[in-house]
Amino acid sequence: MDYVVLEASYEVANKVGGIHTVLTSKSARMQEKIPEFYEIGPYYKKKAQVEFEEKEIPNKFHKTFVEMEKELGIKCYYGNWVVAEKSPNCILIDHLNLKKKTNEIKKELWDAFKIDSMGTDEWFNEPVIWSKAVGLLIEKLEKNKVFGNKKIVSHFHEYLSGTGLLHLKKIKSKTKTVFTTHATVLGRTIAESRKQDLYELIEKGFKEKQTASNELAYSYGVQSKHLLEKACALNADVFTSVSKAVAKESEFILGKKCDLILPNGLDLDKFPIMEDLSILHKQYRDRIRHFIEAYFYPYYYFDIKKTLFYFIAGRYEFHNKGIDLFIDALGELNKELKKQKSDLKIIAFIWIAEETTARNLAVMENMVIHQTIEDLMERELPNIQRQLFRNLMEGQKLETNLFEKDFLLNSKKMALRLKSKKEVLPPISAFETRENEILKSIKRNNLLNKEEDKVKIIYYPTYLSTADGLIGLNYYEAIIGSHYGIFPSYYEPWGYTPLETAALAVPSVTTDLGGYGQFIEETLGKKAEGSIQVLKRKGKTYKEEVKEMKNKMKDIYLMTKQQRMQKKINAKEYSFLADWRNLIENYIKAYES
Repeated sequence: MDYVVLEASYEVANKVGGIHTVLTSKSARMQEKIPEFYEIGPYYKKKAQVEFEEKEIPNKFHKTFVEMEKELGIKCYYGNWVVAEKSPNCILIDHLNLKKKTNEIKKELWDAFKIDSMGTDEWFNEPVIWSKAVGLLIEKLEKNKVFGNKKIVSHFHEYLSGTGLLHLKKIKSKTKTVFTTHATVLGRTIAESRKQDLYELIEKGFKEKQTASNELAYSYGVQSKHLLEKACALNADVFTSVSKAVAKESEFILGKKCDLILPNGLDLDKFPIMEDLSILHKQYRDRIRHFIEAYFYPYYYFDIKKTLFYFIAGRYEFHNKGIDLFIDALGELNKELKKQKSDLKIIAFIWIAEETTARNLAVMENMVIHQTIEDLMERELPNIQRQLFRNLMEGQKLETNLFEKDFLLNSKKMALRLKSKKEVLPPISAFETRENEILKSIKRNNLLNKEEDKVKIIYYPTYLSTADGLIGLNYYEAIIGSHYGIFPSYYEPWGYTPLETAALAVPSVTTDLGGYGQFIEETLGKKAEGSIQVLKRKGKTYKEEVKEMKNKMKDIYLMTKQQRMQKKINAKEYSFLADWRNLIENYIKAYES
């Protein structure tokens, strides 16, 4: 291939959100397809120490890097972004010295592209300054003919890197520019605000052959980011989005039709095979069961082997991520299941990181009591074994004098400590946290972890970690140990969570409003039901959505163990549709179009 690809993103060696997953997961396939491929990101020392391996600057870059520092005060670091076995070439730019020109750069954006950045904060200014440095670097690389006669393709992700693209446009660079929007700023803002129905607004716009006005962005206070994003879409040589959902949204919000769609994928070589996942499921399921016993048994007992683990995970966006729908559907399901005789229980986890103060003291005390009892039992087992043998040899009843007096005394103390908790309910949250929409919704749905509840809920508002002292599993391990991942998003440009869940052989549900949901509908249709389900939200009332979500939850509940096993196998199989091996060709089309 007679071209070089420079891929610029604010999330290279600087994890902020989901684009980091896009870039890292496809890096191996990009290197296979494109011999000269470079990632460009910001230099932040602490983050670079974790993900970046600095190397000696190659001769062909040396002159350009020296000029960048000498003429502009911009230091460039060369090395590898350590995200795969074969880590991609990477250039990190320290833009600190360019900050003194912030107002000058923002004035340029206004003069050339009418981007209003008055009164913006560091969340806007910081990436704008960094991406200006990216544009200046690419200008130098082109001028110094660093890549000889090879064509340069510069790929910019999101408005965060957009100033670099606009700089190249302004200087009339011959570099081919590709711009990818992963979600529009204004679309996401409208969706989460709930002031207007985003999809009705889009449909109305198409019907009337109109696009979103700039005044709309001003009314939501996101004009700076929106105008920058819009300028990038209008000025890129190739404008792309990550799904048909985002493409439609972008056409209305940004006023330009996408040239190509670049669906997101995963490098499924990095995920365990089905045989290993079957073993890991039992191992991690038992870890979760151990936590559940400690969490609930001090208050009342139920058969831990007759429990299913449902979960929702993602950013704290109560409406956009469908957390509201998840809780409301659980409330309806609990009402319905309480009328039935089945003793199967659902433990529903909410793995949504939020501001926390500390682990819940009651939960921690329960964990200690539970572990103490287990330790007592373990220490006593050799004594019980010896006494059983003596009783057998002496012809006594096997159960006679099995336990030492100390053991009986300590056991009685533990039992009294547990009994003291019988008058209260198990906590809703494993952590101390502020009263928020999640907790209010849980209480409104009467999901209070009463003994008679068939659906019990645990709000876990922190990132899962093997060292958290509670479940003790990381995110992927916790998914593997679960039975059903639920992601009923209202706004979801793509949707990695249901794809990751399927890749780990766990059935999941997404929605027809999200990119991945639409991708599954197009490629599999009803064939995916029960494995990667697609909840219908388009054109539905909220009441209808709650009912359908409840029914999908119930379908998993009513399946036999064998049926659930088959759905796990199917989910794993279907996840390969979004393997980067299959999807990377879309990027090649964008570069060669």
